[in-house]
Amino acid sequence: MPVIPKFLYATDTEGSFMVERALQIAEACVEDMEEYTGYMHKHFKANQVQMKPKDILENIFYFRVCSYTEQIALVNHLDKFISENKDVKVVIVDSITFHFRQDFDDLVQRTRVLSEMALKFMKLAKKFSLAVVLLNQVTTKYTEGSFQLALALGDSWSHSCTNRVILYWNGDERYAYIDKSPSLPSASASYTITSRGLRNSSSSSKRVKMM
Repeated sequence: MPVIPKFLYATDTEGSFMVERALQIAEACVEDMEEYTGYMHKHFKANQVQMKPKDILENIFYFRVCSYTEQIALVNHLDKFISENKDVKVVIVDSITFHFRQDFDDLVQRTRVLSEMALKFMKLAKKFSLAVVLLNQVTTKYTEGSFQLALALGDSWSHSCTNRVILYWNGDERYAYIDKSPSLPSASASYTITSRGLRNSSSSSKRVKMM
């Protein structure tokens, strides 16, 4: 059964958020909850799902960020904002990388600013008991005579995260790989992206080793 946080805080740095797509997923989520409720109570009087798709959308605070200075200001404002909206349980930044790759030329200062930002997110997660989801990007790096995929903000940023999940392609299938976790072993699982959101891969649930 889908778990819906009472409030979600979404920061969009790339302008890729689509209300129409969020509505699709919200509609599918309500249908899934209704199906799950009917299944669990098939021998009893079924409880009707009261939540509607618009209820899910109304529980999302959305902020469009157009520069790294706006991003820094918004992160600095988060403590006050969440203190006033204590039902926020998930903070998503998509992506943490974009403006710092495009507009930030001083790499030393960039590393310092991002480290401070990561520390603030960790303090927020602990203080308000919420989840912080940060999306990074990948780039190519010339190593050992060939170009290889690498994390856009480097290894130092990746170590700032408590859990790190890498999304990648294996042939024609998408996989999510747990690369770092204090409580889970490294493993990968296939998934698909549908009009209803993320779903288990229909072709195979076999776990494979990431190359």
